[in-house]
Amino acid sequence: MKKESIQKHRDIYGRRNPENRALIISPSTSQLQVTIPITLLSSVKRNYAELENVREIVHRMDGFSMFLKPAPRGQTYKETYRLLLREFYLVSDWVSNCFPLFKELPNSQKDILLRNFYLTFYNLEAGFFACQHNKIDVWFLPNGNFIDCQNLEAFYYDPHNQQPMTSADAARLFKGTCTECKRNVLEPMLRENVTQFEFLALAALLLFDTGLEDQSDDCMDLCRNVRTLIQREMIQYYSNKHLDEYPLRMADVISLIPRVQKAAQKMQSDMEIGHLFNTYAAEKSFFENCMGKETSNEHNPSPRGGKFENEKENSVFLIIGTIIP
Repeated sequence: MKKESIQKHRDIYGRRNPENRALIISPSTSQLQVTIPITLLSSVKRNYAELENVREIVHRMDGFSMFLKPAPRGQTYKETYRLLLREFYLVSDWVSNCFPLFKELPNSQKDILLRNFYLTFYNLEAGFFACQHNKIDVWFLPNGNFIDCQNLEAFYYDPHNQQPMTSADAARLFKGTCTECKRNVLEPMLRENVTQFEFLALAALLLFDTGLEDQSDDCMDLCRNVRTLIQREMIQYYSNKHLDEYPLRMADVISLIPRVQKAAQKMQSDMEIGHLFNTYAAEKSFFENCMGKETSNEHNPSPRGGKFENEKENSVFLIIGTIIP
């Protein structure tokens, strides 16, 4: 057996101090034998607080005042697509700052992980916002506004009336996105009363997914190792909470992952239908940047992979461009 095959990704934190040993679970007693400090998810939590601060500034740039916090309001589909594009670059920066290991991946692999993650994270975060507000009849957005799921006609309002169908027809056609999110994300996350730590742990597990199209073996190995570390930190978190049946709690929380993915897949499917029929569709820049889908063969567009770094370098200009049409 080759030595490098054994060592590769064996300890992705690098050399540890003696007190930072791995967490081991005895298969016979299921008791924690050795504990580790919560480090990886602590960094994620710290950077998420920074993301919230940046959002406060960026999203106020399209309001009436940079100093006054606007009252929450319902958004239209055009406003939401612009928000999603702007958020894509903010979330990209957040991911890079949270996980140094993510930065070390080839650009093509970062591109695959990030675009697989983004819409799923958007749905997951909506569930966390629902827990914070104890409310599931609206879809809370990262800028503090919301989508009124009880009045989707207002969401699909087009002031220029240039769509091939009415807002009422669009509400009926695309209501599945809200229905799936409410059934598979908002309701179960509120029922479990997911904490911020659990929300961020789920986000990390969703980011480092495996079995994706064009994902390399090295990338999958890295993702599996990171997922193992995250689950170890979750065990430590529940152990510190002194929960009598924390394995059941952890299982319930992790079981939310396929439900969130299902909701995100429905959202993506509805977006692609709208784009295909050119009705209430997102702009070309949204599809190409957030979903990695080419919308035209003009000008010899570049391949899907490897665009992450170039986009990230221009993120400030792209964010401003989505604020000032």
